Amino acid sequence: MSKVIAYKNTDRVCFCQIKFRSRERILISVASVPEHSIKVIKLLAGIIPYKTIWEFNATKAGGKDPRTGLIAMFTDKTTPEAKHPLDAIILKLVSCRSCNEAVRALQQAEKAYRNS
Repeated sequence: MSKVIAYKNTDRVCFCQIKFRSRERILISVASVPEHSIKVIKLLAGIIPYKTIWEFNATKAGGKDPRTGLIAMFTDKTTPEAKHPLDAIILKLVSCRSCNEAVRALQQAEKAYRNS
């Protein structure tokens, strides 16, 4: 299974780093100011931001409460309840084995969110 290497969720910063079984690493950054958004960046050598592999702006996507929408986007009836968007996305991605698999999971979650 993939694992969380770093995690920080405070009033000022919100990010985590996941290492997949493929040894690839990603950085997940969650922003609430100026807009609720998530950016997933593939890391080179585990520390250098290489390229953005997925990003989503919940404020521009519509909906009443972007924070709640982000949590719902990554959770379903079979996953444990998350209280924060970062925790929800970790629950979604920790079962992935590679960056490619993570991108597919994120795109599927986004598609379901936009169609609901």
